[in-house]
Amino acid sequence: MNFRGIFIKVITYTVLLSGFLPGVKSAENSLLESNFKKIAPDVYLFQDICNVYVLKSGTTALLIDAGSGKIKDYLPDIGVENVEWVFHTHYHRDQCLGSFMLKQAGAKIAIGASEAGLLGNPEENAPFSLPEKFLLNGELPGWGTRLAPFKTPGIDKKLTHGEVFRWKEFTITTISTLGHTQGSNSFLVEVNGQKLCFTGDLIMNGGYVRDFYSLQWVYLQNPGVDTSLVSLNKITKTGADILLPSHGEIIESPQEHIDLLTARLLRVKDAFNYNRAGRWNWSQLVQVSEHVIQDGGSTTQIVVSENGKALLFDCGKEFSLERLKEAKAKFGFDRVDVIIPSHWHYDHVDGIEAIADAEGAEVWVWEGLAEYLEHPERFPTTCWTGQSIEIDRVLKENETFEWGGYSFQVYHHPVHTEQQMGLYAKVDGLDFYLVADGTGYTRDGRIRSPIHCYNGLSLNSGIIKTAQSFLKASPYICLPAHSNVFAVAPDDKYEFYNWSVVTTDAIRALLSPPIQDLGFDPYWVSFYPVRTKIKSGQEVKKNIRLKNYTKNPVTGHFKLKSYGDIAFENEIINYTLNPGETKDFPVRIRVENFAGKGIHIVTADIEFNGQVFGEYPQAYIELDE
Repeated sequence: MNFRGIFIKVITYTVLLSGFLPGVKSAENSLLESNFKKIAPDVYLFQDICNVYVLKSGTTALLIDAGSGKIKDYLPDIGVENVEWVFHTHYHRDQCLGSFMLKQAGAKIAIGASEAGLLGNPEENAPFSLPEKFLLNGELPGWGTRLAPFKTPGIDKKLTHGEVFRWKEFTITTISTLGHTQGSNSFLVEVNGQKLCFTGDLIMNGGYVRDFYSLQWVYLQNPGVDTSLVSLNKITKTGADILLPSHGEIIESPQEHIDLLTARLLRVKDAFNYNRAGRWNWSQLVQVSEHVIQDGGSTTQIVVSENGKALLFDCGKEFSLERLKEAKAKFGFDRVDVIIPSHWHYDHVDGIEAIADAEGAEVWVWEGLAEYLEHPERFPTTCWTGQSIEIDRVLKENETFEWGGYSFQVYHHPVHTEQQMGLYAKVDGLDFYLVADGTGYTRDGRIRSPIHCYNGLSLNSGIIKTAQSFLKASPYICLPAHSNVFAVAPDDKYEFYNWSVVTTDAIRALLSPPIQDLGFDPYWVSFYPVRTKIKSGQEVKKNIRLKNYTKNPVTGHFKLKSYGDIAFENEIINYTLNPGETKDFPVRIRVENFAGKGIHIVTADIEFNGQVFGEYPQAYIELDE
């Protein structure tokens, strides 16, 4: 018997039939599964920089979000020849980057009515018009909100809550689910007796959110927390069988995950549920002690020496030369000797130049703040002044110094910005703590801090480091910039420290593992410098600054991209980061000779820890001629 021939025939038939046997994948099916996951009949998931969902009818498709647009090359794998619609859950770049390309190929674009303007100007192209001033987070005026796409497709349909849209055999109901953005929507579709709910970035598998900073659409507030709670309740009422989020795994037991996220959101809400004590003084110069004055009409605190000199802690434009004249007359000093800014926000620094020039005052700056004041254009910041401030002395952290017969000590106070300092002062026999922004007193007598991630904060320092500084400084009287002076009872600083730990833990528990820090620090990857002014034809060197918050090495790559007439020496850059390391990776950028006047934008897709973030950091090259 020819056993060899029989064996070959058995193997051959096994290979031929393997694609048809249950649980055995053919090469074709294996390829299909590597690109798409089948959720339900004619419903597929394509993993990109976000989850892109496909509703398929014959050879046409409706997409829920677009990702990078890469899906267009793979749709033939599931028999799709053209995309008729793209429905967006919200406006962020990881949802909308591919929309322009899909629109060019014939797709129509739909998004919630309140966010339609962020995708609705397809005629705008790089180079972008020169602004008078950059706004928050390095954005250009009129662009609305951070993470909107730079190349917009235009809108064909504005969706409203409760609207029912029928496409082919599918019925799609729009549900307003604010939270991750203030115009987010979810989409409910019934397929084969199952209710599928496409929830965008409202919830992730495990009962988490992707990031905390997107919940902060109002400065120093967290409106996305409250609205997410309302939105989750709406999803519960739909009776959805499966939740299909924009990131992570699908959610097959919705209520379990909704309950987990609800509990975590309520914990964060409780941590920030406090009312600051009302401020009675918004205009007067108030003598706190014989030689310490608070200006209720500005951010400035004044310490006066016995020999008639003054030290200013913070100096915004409201503390004008006229205001200085009033203070001199009232409190008997004749010259400003030193100005110490607490942090880089314009209302604390944009009066320094006028006062320093008029008075011959020196500017002393904490070491962690110095570069932000000398070169503000290098950083993506909020409340940017655009001014460069000359520094006369750099103060080290925990440094003690004498001035005017008084003792001072420098503390890191990073609850408002990572680069903020607090200043302890022993004056008139009293222990003062000049805290600037971010720390105040509540109506029920507790020390508390609001936070805003876009000011540049870290979960590793932030609130806890500030509370530790309070413990070390051990003040009796605190002078904040935007609220009344308050006394610190012996137990207050310990209660504040406990609150800082509980609050940090609550935020960390809310964020998707394994690296929650990426959801708290929006600048975990950024260009440095973020703004550069050059001439056409010139080359500029920038860095991609990357932070590794993990305890393990991370490898990945950047893919550089641009909007404008930009060329790169190397478009793709591989990197390795050691545990806990922050490192700059150089990139060389050339602006073409024919480049037009205006703003040219550089961005990058970042692969980090196995995840891809589409066009997350951004930098600006300004051509002024």
